[in-house]
Amino acid sequence: MCHQCPLRRTCLQVCSYVECQLPSLEAGRVDHEDLPRLQQGMIMVHAILDNVSNLTQRQQEVVQLYFRENLQQQQIAEKLGISQQAVGDSLTRARRASVGKQLRSHETS
Repeated sequence: MCHQCPLRRTCLQVCSYVECQLPSLEAGRVDHEDLPRLQQGMIMVHAILDNVSNLTQRQQEVVQLYFRENLQQQQIAEKLGISQQAVGDSLTRARRASVGKQLRSHETS
C-alpha cells in the first residue's frame, strides 16, 4: 500500500502501489474485475485493526488470531474453546463496530 498517499485508508483506486500486493493476474489467481473488491477488503482489515481497542476482549482475541496470525475460523474456535459460529459472529461484530466507528468519525469531521 502506498504509505505516502493521504487517502490510503479510503482510496478505492487500484494504483501500482496496491496492485503489486495483490495476487498476480498472470498466474490466473484473480481477474482484473476482482481488484477493487480485494482492495476494499484490505481497507476493511485496516479499519478493524485501527479500531481494535474499541472491540470487546473476545473480539480482540479473534481479530488477532484471524488477521495477524492467519488462523482459520475452525482453528480459532478450537484454540479458544468456542464454536466456529461464535468466531464468525465475533468477526462480523468487529467489522460492524470498526466500520461504524469510522463512519461516525467521518461524519463529525
